[in-house]
Amino acid sequence: MRKTKDGRRLHPVEFKLAAIERVEKGERPSAVARELKITEALLSRWRRRFRKRGAAGLSQIGRPRTQPKPSRDPEKRVAELERLVGRQRLAIDFLEEALRRVEASNRKKSGNGGTASSK
Repeated sequence: MRKTKDGRRLHPVEFKLAAIERVEKGERPSAVARELKITEALLSRWRRRFRKRGAAGLSQIGRPRTQPKPSRDPEKRVAELERLVGRQRLAIDFLEEALRRVEASNRKKSGNGGTASSK
């Protein structure tokens, strides 16, 4: 088993998969964690990552990045924000058009405006 520069243990993906499989087959997570000399929280984190992204989610060290960090260059940041505003404007336009079509469709269907009796 390898270790990081700061002394943390690095577990191979196969080790993590074997631990997850034992829990999935019915063994108590606390017993599996104790036997493998890991915390139950770490085992739970592996299981959560495996459910979300499969074996690929187990190969990373640390927290996976969900989005790139914003640029420190103000001009690049402005360009990023302008692109974001453009995408949001497109989404708003699409949703407004969809709403108009639904409302128009509902107006055509309503006919006499009354509701059917449930009796």
